[in-house]
Amino acid sequence: MAGSPLRGQSPIGTIISEQSRTAFSVQGAGARATGLGGAFIAVADDATAVSFNPAGLAQLLKPEVSFVGRGLKRDIAYTDVATIAGTRTQLASDSLISTTRFDPLLVSGTVPLRLNGRTLALQLSAQRFLPLGESDDRDLVETPASGGSSSELEQSIHQRGQIDLYSFAIAYEASERILLGLSANAWRGAWDLDSHSSKTTGGSTSFVDFRQSNRLDGMSYNLGLIWRWPTWSLGLVRRTGFHGDYTFGTDTLISKGGAPVSRNAPDITVGLHWPATTGIGFAYRPAERWLVTADLTHTTWSDARYMTTQRNLNGLNFFDLDKGTRTPNATDFHLGTEHLFVTRGGKVVSLRGGVSREPQPVVDAVTSEQRVIYSASLGAGIKFGRYSFDAAYRYGWSKRSASQFLDVDQILSRIPPTSLGTERVREQRLVFDCIIQFDREPVQKLLHHLFVGD
Repeated sequence: MAGSPLRGQSPIGTIISEQSRTAFSVQGAGARATGLGGAFIAVADDATAVSFNPAGLAQLLKPEVSFVGRGLKRDIAYTDVATIAGTRTQLASDSLISTTRFDPLLVSGTVPLRLNGRTLALQLSAQRFLPLGESDDRDLVETPASGGSSSELEQSIHQRGQIDLYSFAIAYEASERILLGLSANAWRGAWDLDSHSSKTTGGSTSFVDFRQSNRLDGMSYNLGLIWRWPTWSLGLVRRTGFHGDYTFGTDTLISKGGAPVSRNAPDITVGLHWPATTGIGFAYRPAERWLVTADLTHTTWSDARYMTTQRNLNGLNFFDLDKGTRTPNATDFHLGTEHLFVTRGGKVVSLRGGVSREPQPVVDAVTSEQRVIYSASLGAGIKFGRYSFDAAYRYGWSKRSASQFLDVDQILSRIPPTSLGTERVREQRLVFDCIIQFDREPVQKLLHHLFVGD
């Protein structure tokens, strides 16, 4: 996500944005939804509904608190990379980037109230919408195909921070069939990024060091609807776009074998238009304890643009840094199924499975191939009394022909990279959540006392 304002100076921003943003989809947070392949828009019947379809909160019968966490391991392999410059071909060694991290994804508190025989649900939540922690390091050897001296290449990208959503949601049971929901979301983001690239040939070393600090503030709304029948339900959700304030500052240190030269840019604030997302989901119950559900979500990534009085930046797409933009809009597909089992002791055990296809807003400038993440998920849950625990495992993969900036001279040039190879992404996620329910009557009496009086 970082580095994009440097387009007028060099392709450093393109390098960092593509290499530090390997999986970029608008997703909700929940272990049950993950086990269903991410298909939850028409289901949305627990406290994590705010991140999928806020209308689903009106299905809750008791006050709930919830916590969602996620462990992530991501591997990016680059193989068969070759650089062609004129009549000279350089072969780069294979490399593997591996990142492992843990993030709390969602904390929420929900209170359903009964008004005139209908449910009115209120919720406060905090969601880690985009964890932006990366630690990517590569040590490469570049060898001329025709023989000669080899060069040692080093690249590293270290990113720390996140973009969080703080939400207030309200949902209402308008009728037995229709549920409506709305959430107001405050976006607060802060992240820093450091990048180092160097090339050593013989006793000479050239390098580029880059640092950028970033902040993002904005406000958006999620609108949701669920139309439900005894055996099926239809869900709709609209995540509105917004105009946010994006603040950044950069420091660059460059050496071409001599004394380093520093280039610093003070913090500036520009506008950033974040695109809207529209989702539709359908859920069907072939039997009382069997659920099948599917979602389609569409995000207009081509509308993600900078808005500023700076002519070299105004109107540039956030992802490819181009006014014409090669960044495509993306339609994600999610499909899942769930089966319930009731034990003799009254515990409810759920088994789930799902698949998904998630095109990313990243298209290679040279090969024109888009990164698409495919995934398969398995999950399970147990509910006894007022406690629910869910866990899910998701395995994702992607493969495409992609270009690479390798040499320092390539990084500092304004031409597209001349290094091509195969990029393979492998991603493993372990998501778990805990939901605790409370008796509604004491909570409703307390709220009535605080806001209405005796």
